[in-house]
Amino acid sequence: MFMFPVDVCGFHPGKQVSFSGSGRPGIFKPGQQLALQQVPRAEPTNLAGIDRDCFIIPVASIDRFLPDGVPLPLPQSTSTSTGTNFSVLEVDDPKLCVAIHLMSRLEPIEPLLESPLAMPLATQQMTARDLLGEIAATKSAAEGILLGNIEKDAEFPFICYYVVNKNQTEPKKFFNALRHTSLGRFDPHNLRYTASHTFEIFNEVATIARPPLDPISKRPQSPHTGYIVTIYKVFEGDDGEKFEKNWLYWTGARMIYKSLPKSVGLRRIVLHKGQSPGDKLYLLIVECSHLLEDLSPAAALIPALRARLCGYTGLYRCINTF
Repeated sequence: MFMFPVDVCGFHPGKQVSFSGSGRPGIFKPGQQLALQQVPRAEPTNLAGIDRDCFIIPVASIDRFLPDGVPLPLPQSTSTSTGTNFSVLEVDDPKLCVAIHLMSRLEPIEPLLESPLAMPLATQQMTARDLLGEIAATKSAAEGILLGNIEKDAEFPFICYYVVNKNQTEPKKFFNALRHTSLGRFDPHNLRYTASHTFEIFNEVATIARPPLDPISKRPQSPHTGYIVTIYKVFEGDDGEKFEKNWLYWTGARMIYKSLPKSVGLRRIVLHKGQSPGDKLYLLIVECSHLLEDLSPAAALIPALRARLCGYTGLYRCINTF
């Protein structure tokens, strides 16, 4: 994977300067002229050495998801010699993929017999928590997160998010087992409710990350962590190179990055692309470690994202993890 700073794509860069004059260092005489020269940053050699926001893009995806207008990164020795104004760090690919289970609201099979005291949303949450525990017991996924929508009458009230290590588990085998287990848990004959379920395996194709960086673990780092989740569906053949190179704009990622205040604790913005044949699903997840402490920035941003009439957008919190 390649990592490089986000300022190469139109964000605000941070610069360091040195002051130099004709006299002794630190002593300047009246009327003396000062020269400002940019001091190059020390090149990072590992993840711990990165001190600014950066892009993380897998090598296999860089031709399609490196934002349009940015030159392809060159080896460090080459980029230094040609004066490229951004640094590139190549790190090991963690070999991860993500499995998503989207579920619509539960609807009673027999509405006329539905009790006025019934709580289908609570039933759905309890069943989803049990499902997460059952998947955890199989040890086929490295991590799992149950996300719950915090808005009223959400189209997808719950999302199950699983991280799969491809070195330990074959993604297709996990997908088939997940689908079988999930549909068994939500069997309408047992619950007396029905819902629509969507399953997909995604690859992380681009990430905007804020240090400290941890590309492996996806668990929330704070009890106040909140998520902005957007789901897009693109017809087969429309996912061209030009379309994917402009993902910062049509996903709203650039607007989100520039609009969210520092107080929400933006941690990362991750774009996922579905691997199933046919129509393509894209999933954008924005993780903020303090979003639930003050929802007003997100409450102002969500209507602007929805006004673009592009995909489904919702606000989520973490309900359970393993």
